[in-house]
Amino acid sequence: MQVNEDTISKIAQDTDLKYTIHVDGKTFHLENVSVTKSKIPVRKPTTRGGVYFTDTTAYKIKAATSDLSILSLLPKIMLGPNTEFKPVEMKTKVGNENKEIVLVSHVANTVNTKDRVELNMIVDGTIP
Repeated sequence: MQVNEDTISKIAQDTDLKYTIHVDGKTFHLENVSVTKSKIPVRKPTTRGGVYFTDTTAYKIKAATSDLSILSLLPKIMLGPNTEFKPVEMKTKVGNENKEIVLVSHVANTVNTKDRVELNMIVDGTIP
């Protein structure tokens, strides 16, 4: 799966977009979403958790949800208890025609507080 640089750079610049994440048929609304391109600690092509990294940069997403029911699903979607990442879909709509964009990502880590869950994800690909 490929990351469309033009698509992701458009959504990275638009701070007014609404996002949802879809995990095991459930939808969670996201807030405080930021999409940035940054270096990842990989010096050569490698596979980690079933995700193949060929580049030393990646798009990273930081987002939060106040729906704590996602906590029970986290062991299924992130490396830790599993040997593979299970991809998740993060969706948003852009432009006047409300074109849906899907970012296929994997959850790298989370930070939990009593009233929200912060998700840190790496984008594996985009679906226009």
